[in-house]
Amino acid sequence: MGRHIHISFIALLGAPVYAMSLLNVSQSSWNMFNASVSGHLHNGQPMMAPCYINYNGHIQRLDLGKCLSLEKNETDSIFIADHFGGYQNNNWASCQATGESCTPSSVLSEKPLPGSCMQGSVPYKYVEATGVEDVQKTLAFATKNKLRLVIKNTGHDYKGRSSAPDSLALWMHPYQPPMELDTDFVPEGCSSSAGSVITFGAGQEFQGIYDFAHDRNYRVVGGSSRSVGAAGGWITGGGHSALSNELGLGVDNVQQLKAVLPNGTYVTANRCQNQDIFYALRGGGGGTFGVVMEMSTLAHPEKPMELAQATLIGIDRENTAEFLSIIVANAEKWSLEGWGGYIQLGAVGDAFISFIMTTSMLNHSQAEQSMQPVLDFADQAGLALQANVTSMDSYYDVINKMITAPSGAVALSSRIIPKQAFGDESSQKELATILENLIFDPPGDGSVGVSPVMICVTTPALYSQTLPASDQPGGPGESSVTPSWRDGLWHAIYIRMSTGLSTNPKRTWQGVHDAINPLRDFTPGSGTYQNEADPFEPDPIGTFWGQDHYDRLLQIKREVDPANVLTVHQGVGWEATDSRYHCYPDVSN
Repeated sequence: MGRHIHISFIALLGAPVYAMSLLNVSQSSWNMFNASVSGHLHNGQPMMAPCYINYNGHIQRLDLGKCLSLEKNETDSIFIADHFGGYQNNNWASCQATGESCTPSSVLSEKPLPGSCMQGSVPYKYVEATGVEDVQKTLAFATKNKLRLVIKNTGHDYKGRSSAPDSLALWMHPYQPPMELDTDFVPEGCSSSAGSVITFGAGQEFQGIYDFAHDRNYRVVGGSSRSVGAAGGWITGGGHSALSNELGLGVDNVQQLKAVLPNGTYVTANRCQNQDIFYALRGGGGGTFGVVMEMSTLAHPEKPMELAQATLIGIDRENTAEFLSIIVANAEKWSLEGWGGYIQLGAVGDAFISFIMTTSMLNHSQAEQSMQPVLDFADQAGLALQANVTSMDSYYDVINKMITAPSGAVALSSRIIPKQAFGDESSQKELATILENLIFDPPGDGSVGVSPVMICVTTPALYSQTLPASDQPGGPGESSVTPSWRDGLWHAIYIRMSTGLSTNPKRTWQGVHDAINPLRDFTPGSGTYQNEADPFEPDPIGTFWGQDHYDRLLQIKREVDPANVLTVHQGVGWEATDSRYHCYPDVSN
């Protein structure tokens, strides 16, 4: 079945009105606004700007000490998250359509760059959010002055939603009130306990949450990258994890969210009140329905884990094809045994494989038996740096070995692979061949450094077999993620990475966009994880949510944000003609 392109999403909430330049706001207005947010308004600049003599056309005084610190830490995700102008995927800090950027990788340690650092898509001004009032007053100011407003947390964004040229930003990462554990948490307005729950603020990263939970002998469902902000785009996009097969997606674990709506109303949303908001904030997408201030999520008792690892280098295409056949053939079995994790395959000269999977549902001997096909392959290939199954005391020990999200200039596209795609030998062979071709014969200009395929074994396949009635369609805890998550076994991602801005972003993105087409054709009706998706997805409605979910989301959007104060590229109710998107490359479907 061929691909179907839907264009009905383009104009749904009326003409875009939030296109006033920040330059049109008087200095006295900025001063009054700054006073109203207790001096938390700042000028935004690209993280590496201190390393350039010329910034936005003006000669500036250099701080070489700061520049050296920036250069030393420019790929450290925690360091990047702590800087407003830092973006984990720095191509989205640039204006990819024009080439205006402040690319980190081109900085030389021995001297400042004589070239120019341009603002790109980094917001000109931002408010460092320290509480609900900062958010409310920023929303009101942006609404009154018809300014482009973006929401930024830790800078993890593969789709450019937390940056925009000539915009005002709310920076949520600084908002980190003390975390709390309640072993008998009753959501507000509910009558029964949800069990053990950890509550944290919008800016909290997973590293801090994992530390907090482990110190109290708990584990939580969360991402492999420890610098991701849990209550930001991760949860509003759905939130997957190596624990999702056993324990569900992030949206399945959330018991309560507190958020500021576009009109400034501060609401508490859970399965007992404001269910529409709870639904929209759990899968409807970031920067669209409100600004999450607080998140309360289940804390699961810590358990011993079995960890399977295999790292192979220098293998050829034939061996890679054999390995693909092995993991495709075992995918459904491994899912039933509770395995979750990440498999990375790539070809840079010789091919490489990185395999890391974990489960709490098998003992050591069972886990070794389950993973014997991988261990045998590694032994036969003879090029394994490691291949073993290890008993771990806790998931906390496992997460420190997980593959982290890539930093630098990243372009990607993806697809959820449903269980039926693994159903018979013919289908398995076709899937393995598609993935092999994606690794060794990708389309595009070949100008980037690394082009791996990442298979995220992070779908809630096992968990969804016993999805609570309250969270099933029509229930008060239903989430708005694509239904494809529920019958998917893999989330497959094609990635192109480089250390700096591509010389031809349009060609790079076109290649990435086209590369996933064989998987789109192979899985008609499936979807993808919107946080790790092609920004130029031809059918965002069907792929990110499904039509039924989208119809409900659009109705909620019209009710809570009729003027489209909060809007992002390919988000619910977005306007494709909005000038805030002019820095996106022109990619054709």
